[in-house]
Amino acid sequence: MTWSETCPAVEEIPASSHPALRELVAAFVSHRARLASDGDGERSTGDEPPDVSPESVTIRSADVVCPGRPGLISVIADVPGRLVHAVFGLRSPGDEVQFLADADDSPLGIFEDSDGVAVVFDATADAELMLCLLEAIGGATGELERVRRIAFTEGTVSLTFDDRLALTIFQQLPPDQGPHPGLELLLGLDGVGFNHLLAPVAVWRRGRTDLGIVQEYEAGSTVGWSLALTSLRDLYAAGGEPGRAGGDFAAEARRLGTMTARMHLGLDQAFGRKTGDIAAWVTAVEDAVRPVDPDLLATDTVSSLLDDLRSSTTRCAAIRTHGDFHLGRVARTDLGWYVLDFSPGGRSEFTAGVVEADGASYRSPLADVADMLWSFHHVAVVAAAERDPNGHLGLSELGQAWEGRNRRAFLAEYLATPGIGGLVPPARNVVRELAAAFELERSASMMALRT
Repeated sequence: MTWSETCPAVEEIPASSHPALRELVAAFVSHRARLASDGDGERSTGDEPPDVSPESVTIRSADVVCPGRPGLISVIADVPGRLVHAVFGLRSPGDEVQFLADADDSPLGIFEDSDGVAVVFDATADAELMLCLLEAIGGATGELERVRRIAFTEGTVSLTFDDRLALTIFQQLPPDQGPHPGLELLLGLDGVGFNHLLAPVAVWRRGRTDLGIVQEYEAGSTVGWSLALTSLRDLYAAGGEPGRAGGDFAAEARRLGTMTARMHLGLDQAFGRKTGDIAAWVTAVEDAVRPVDPDLLATDTVSSLLDDLRSSTTRCAAIRTHGDFHLGRVARTDLGWYVLDFSPGGRSEFTAGVVEADGASYRSPLADVADMLWSFHHVAVVAAAERDPNGHLGLSELGQAWEGRNRRAFLAEYLATPGIGGLVPPARNVVRELAAAFELERSASMMALRT
């Protein structure tokens, strides 16, 4: 393990400043919700995210990370329904700031401390302060200069520095202020030698709470979703057999299957396994599908599938899994595939698993497999809608052929990986049925998130 753990707090901000911090946190949460909503392309006029009231905010901790002006403070606060981590940049009035090109530079408010009055911004928009934070966390800056944002959600923001290091700040935290579940998986895999990930350099922690991570960055990588989309665009333009299209994806699907199996073997080695309960998983699938599409459970095909699984006496291993594994969570480099991140995304309340007393969730590794199989279907549908919004060209057969070819390639290499037989049922029909059931759950959970 070569990464370091740091807690770069210079001093704790006194409670007398908490009223001002509550106002800043409320402005920060409302501001970021609007930015995330603007980015999804689905929000309609009049459907603005609700503002957060300062009175509803409770400050749990507030620390100075970089003192003075420019300065940087880190605040953990309860807001209705979640625990938020906000990183604020402090600037003297009239300062010229080098904001990132794609970042919103709207001020959030003002704050007063021993250095006087400061204008407060979201620090992740300020290149100078992000370099300050990187150095404080332990990602030695050296001659690093160029900062750019590479990912942005309500829960995290990621930046890269000269395309050599990447910093991810967690802006939504576990309610108990415990370890970040995604980071726990990443560090566990790194500890057992799984090298299909961005190597950790430093972890930013406050007590037991993970606030961020610095990792090595692979420039020139391509996200799996983009690769698959390119393959489908080529197929939809040329027609014919998917294997003859210039952008055939099957070889990549096979490599991705091998990498996925190695990830599961690494998770098993790092965190151990439990004995799964297939009947309980079937119940969880039904609970996920019923509120979204109750008629689906009554179809002969689905009813028969779930009944067969419920009556199965096969024992199945349950391990820690990725939890939200799809083409947007993996990337391809010259050295192969790697996992971009392990954050559970918005699906944590939908995943069927065995929850232990310590809060860790153990599932069949086939739940991750089902996520990826569903992702092959989803990208085919998206690419078809992009090329033929009105459905006049009849692209569904081409999409189904592409999807079937890559599903088979991915699953075949996954199951052929040495050692994976100890984690999945020995009977191939049970493997197929269990993956299909988890795929139903994936589809239902994504539909629920859209409503």
